[in-house]
Amino acid sequence: MNSMRQRLTRRHRGAERQRRGQYSSSRLPALLRLGVSKLYYKRRNRSQLALPSSKRTEGSTDRKETFAPADFASFATFCSKLLLSPFSLFAPVRLLGFGFGRLCFVAIAIVLVIPLSLSASATELDPIKIAILVDGMASRGSGFDAVELHALGTDGLAAILNHLLPDTAPPPPPPAPGPPEEQVHRLIGRLDADEFTAREEATLELIAKARGRRDLLEEASRSDSLEVRLRAERVLSSWETRPAARLSAYLSGFWTYVEGLNDPERLALLARRTMKAFEQGMPEGDRLHLLRLCVAGVAHGRDDASCDILLPLVRHSDVRIATLATETVGAYKTEPRFVPLLLVEALQSDRKAIVEVALRFVLGCQDQRRRDQVRAALRTVFEQREEPLRFQACLPLMRDFHDPDAWAYIIEQTASKDANRARTAFNWIGDTKNCGQPPDERLLEKLTPLLTGKGEPKRAAVEALGVFAGEDVVRRLIELLADNDPSVTQKATTALQAQPDQQLVRRLLEAATAKDSPALLRTRAKQLLAKLSQL
Repeated sequence: MNSMRQRLTRRHRGAERQRRGQYSSSRLPALLRLGVSKLYYKRRNRSQLALPSSKRTEGSTDRKETFAPADFASFATFCSKLLLSPFSLFAPVRLLGFGFGRLCFVAIAIVLVIPLSLSASATELDPIKIAILVDGMASRGSGFDAVELHALGTDGLAAILNHLLPDTAPPPPPPAPGPPEEQVHRLIGRLDADEFTAREEATLELIAKARGRRDLLEEASRSDSLEVRLRAERVLSSWETRPAARLSAYLSGFWTYVEGLNDPERLALLARRTMKAFEQGMPEGDRLHLLRLCVAGVAHGRDDASCDILLPLVRHSDVRIATLATETVGAYKTEPRFVPLLLVEALQSDRKAIVEVALRFVLGCQDQRRRDQVRAALRTVFEQREEPLRFQACLPLMRDFHDPDAWAYIIEQTASKDANRARTAFNWIGDTKNCGQPPDERLLEKLTPLLTGKGEPKRAAVEALGVFAGEDVVRRLIELLADNDPSVTQKATTALQAQPDQQLVRRLLEAATAKDSPALLRTRAKQLLAKLSQL
């Protein structure tokens, strides 16, 4: 009973405080405190991941660590987003329940946090932050969260490429004159201070300002003090760009990031750095896979200007590089309505291997800007190139452009002595993409002499005719019902049953049963009408 009474008393007191304004239901201060705590733990973990430490930095000394300006900027951004969110429209109502101290807290937060958040975007990239993102790219693989890296824009992409492809980075600017020698000696002396914060501040100041006094840091790296040696080596190593030891660990995470690039600035930067990497010749091993992902990222972004930067790769003297670029761009462009100029130039190449690769990826072209160029390049291959390339060019000409010459050529190939070629020709003729569409008049002109012939070409011509639809097609198929070849009759019957307009088929079949029609045609037309009536 007493415990129940105590709980009710506490509840009553809480309600009374809330009524008097001593306790607010708003969670704004709590969320700000949460942001501070997260920032502290993030900073502490960051120092453990990316920074070398000594025995004196263990234990209780970790608690003395202070925030760096970049951390305050991050916290400022967090607070500004919280204060300026849509929910802040209700802030005046909530502030009515605040005490005077809380009103002062919010006022100070608004005055100090917002300017800090505006200046946060103007600060330079934190090398520690980049190191953590690169490490996450390797450790998380395809599960890497690239949101924070995307937010860094072109600077973030440049930093990642500097790590993975350091030989493609622009030459660094000449180091600015360093601080006076006495100041550098004083900072080096503070590397062995008793307080961890003093040692850390001296280290960071040397990294930022003492690049021009490298000789003094190299001398400090040979100091008798272990702490001074370690921190001097850390300063020196921060000025070096080292390639990743195992590129294979970064590939999955890198693609997770690169496939999200969709702005012209970053795509152009990626294309330029890729071109720089190929200046060394055909890559091998993990570097080959990495550069393939770079080319794929440019193609996946569907930006013409960026893809045009890669055009010299198609003209490269090493056919392996030209083939790699053509195949990768074709495989990763992912959108039929986007055909980069690189594929058109690959079709026009005088090297057979490059044309053969390009022919696989222009099939299904729906890019209206490039359609005429693609057709002209395909016609050139069909008319002027080697027989295997001519055969391969027929499929896109048939499917996408209804080219009558390509149709006639493929029908002729059904009688080829090469069994594989004949089988492929039949498969292309039976392609369902053109089903239900009326044929081109030129195509009907090409099919007419074949339909009056005999043997395998005639049977292939009947099958090709049956792919299309329309009154002209149905009339020709009905005439073929009276053919002496059972295979031709069977193909014509199957094609008539598959026509989309069955009312048209029945009307023309009934007309074929008239007395003026040949007897065999009348008989087979009646038989087909009986079958259709049962469906």
